[in-house]
Amino acid sequence: MEPFITMIPYLLVECTGFEEQRGQHTMEPYTYEKLFFGVPQCIPGNCGVFTLKYIECHVFWMSF
Repeated sequence: MEPFITMIPYLLVECTGFEEQRGQHTMEPYTYEKLFFGVPQCIPGNCGVFTLKYIECHVFWMSF
């Protein structure tokens, strides 16, 4: 998980097309916590969708 939470901020800063949006993101690594309750863990293949939705909410400063 460490490479992922370190890499995503760099991608957001480098891939943002507009200069004013570039200043909204920092290069500091994200934090994460693993949830054991309330999230279904028994269905394989659905974690990527949750990850992408979380990243999308984080980019637009929305609560998840």
